[in-house]
Amino acid sequence: MRSNWAIFWVWALVLALIYWVFSGFIAQQYQPKMQIIQTGNAAELTLQRARDGHFRINGQINGAAVTLLLDTGATSITLSERLATRLNLPRGESFIARTANGEVAGYESRLNELSFGPYRFENVRVGVLPNLGDEVLLGMNIIRHFDIRTQDQQMHLKLIN
Repeated sequence: MRSNWAIFWVWALVLALIYWVFSGFIAQQYQPKMQIIQTGNAAELTLQRARDGHFRINGQINGAAVTLLLDTGATSITLSERLATRLNLPRGESFIARTANGEVAGYESRLNELSFGPYRFENVRVGVLPNLGDEVLLGMNIIRHFDIRTQDQQMHLKLIN
């Protein structure tokens, strides 16, 4: 009986170690990597492509830290209802969003401030949808303000004046 418990604890420790190593690996592969190059008054942001093929950047919404996923297929910034509630965002007009998973009911809201890298935007319109992940989709209402080029595994963003 005693050896059964010993075997159990050895396996529990091995599984815990595997989980710890693997969860660190997963978190690292999606961690946004950004470089800012300042030339005169202009800044260029360089983002590294994550292992899943997406580009992400750390940012802030109304002072709260968020991860932004660049989504050229999204008309506007879109975030989860859970995050909107946590940020105490006002509830605006309802709408129906057409997503890859079909139609979803959501509502509009506004951000006082969105910032990432050296860039800051005020009074930004956003869409709020239920059951969206933890990442905020950075849509074309913001992306359109940038000259974007993709080369190798990098995306370069420069604000259009």
